[in-house]
Amino acid sequence: MNEFIEQINKFLQNSINILGEPITVEQIFTFILTLIGLLVGAGYLHRWFRSLFNRLRLPQDLANRLLALLFLIVMVVGIGLAFRFAKISTGFLGKVFNYPIAKLFQPPQKPIETETGEDQSSVAVDDGSPLTLKRLFFAFVIVFGAFILSKYVQWVLRRQVLQALQIARHTQFILLRFIHFTFLIIGVLIGLSAVGVSFTSLAIIFGGLSIGIGFGLQNIASNLISGFILIFERPIKIGDMVEVTDVNVFGRVTSINLRSTIINSVDAKEIIVPNSQLVTESVHNLTHDNNLFRIRVAVGVSYGSDVQLVKRALIETAHEHPQVIKEPGATMENVTPPFVRFVNFGNSSLDFELLAWIPDSFQRFDIASDLHFMIWEKFKEYNITIPFPQRDVHFYPKGSNS
Repeated sequence: MNEFIEQINKFLQNSINILGEPITVEQIFTFILTLIGLLVGAGYLHRWFRSLFNRLRLPQDLANRLLALLFLIVMVVGIGLAFRFAKISTGFLGKVFNYPIAKLFQPPQKPIETETGEDQSSVAVDDGSPLTLKRLFFAFVIVFGAFILSKYVQWVLRRQVLQALQIARHTQFILLRFIHFTFLIIGVLIGLSAVGVSFTSLAIIFGGLSIGIGFGLQNIASNLISGFILIFERPIKIGDMVEVTDVNVFGRVTSINLRSTIINSVDAKEIIVPNSQLVTESVHNLTHDNNLFRIRVAVGVSYGSDVQLVKRALIETAHEHPQVIKEPGATMENVTPPFVRFVNFGNSSLDFELLAWIPDSFQRFDIASDLHFMIWEKFKEYNITIPFPQRDVHFYPKGSNS
C-alpha cells in the first residue's frame, strides 16, 4: 500500500516543461478541480440571481445581460484563484500569449552544430513581427470596437440628424450602410496592421482571391455586385411591396444587404432572396411610385341573366366595401372609380370583371376575399345565377348512320 502511495506521489510530482515553465501533474489536477468547483458554484449563483431578478421583476433582456456579465466576472476571478491554488506562475500566460503561432506548424528542428561548436537550433532568430495570440486578441478588440462604434454612430445619426432633416427612409438606409462598412473596413485594416500583416501581403492575397472568384465564387460576386445595384439604382426600396413571380415570393422589403434581400411575406415569414435574382429576373414592384393597387374580380353568370343588373350589383358591392376607393383624389393619377367589364361570351356563362382600386397593395388578398363574399350575397339578393360548366354529350346507336 505504501509503495502504491509512493508511486502516486511520484507521478503527481512529475513535471511537464511547457514553454520553459515546469508545471507538475499535481498542479494541473489542482487547477482542473478548482475550475470544476468554480463551474458548480457559478451554476448555483446563476440560479440564485435568476430567482432574485424574478422577484425584482426585472425585464427578461436586462436580466439575461446581467447574468451573462456576472458569469464573465466569476469566470475571470475564478481562473485567477485557480492559478493561485495550483501555485502556477502567471508568467506562464505571458509566454503563451507571446508564443509565435507559426512555430506550432513547423517541424521540429534537428540540432546543428556550428564551427564554434554552438547548437544552431538554440540560436535566437529574429522573425520580425511574429503572429501571437496577443496580437490576434488586439486585432479582435479593434475590429469589435469598430463594429460597436459603427452601431453607436448610426444610432446617433438616425435619432439626432437624419430624422430631423426628414430624409427618406431608403436614403437613410444607404447612408447608414455606407458608414457601417466604412467603419468595418477601417477596423479590419487597423486590426491587420496590429497583427503584422503588410499591405504587400494583402495585395497577394486579394490577387489569389480574384482567381478564386473567377472560378468558384461567381454566385457570391454576382450577389455582391447586384447588392450595390439595388442600393444605388433603387429599383426596389425599403418598404416596397414586391412579387417575384418565378419563385412565388410576395411581401414587403425589410432589408437590402450586400448579398441578399429580406422580404417579409404576408404570412409574417422572412424570405431571404439572393440579390442577383432580383436584378436578373422579373420583379413586380407594386409600390414603386405609390401604394395603390387595382383588384380584378372575375365572375360568370348564366346566359339568362340581365347584364345591366349584373353590372349594377357588382358596382354596388364595390361601393359598399370601406377599403375601395370610390372617388379618386386629384393626386391619384390613372385611378378610376369601380367599374365593370363585360369580358367574354363563355361556353356556359357570361364573363364579367370588377375592377376597383385600393390604397394598400398589402391588403389585396383580404379585400378580394371580402368582395367575393359580398358578391355572392348580392347575387342571391338579385336572383342572379352563377352557372355550372355545361357540356352536351350525344350517344348514337351502333347501327346508326348519323
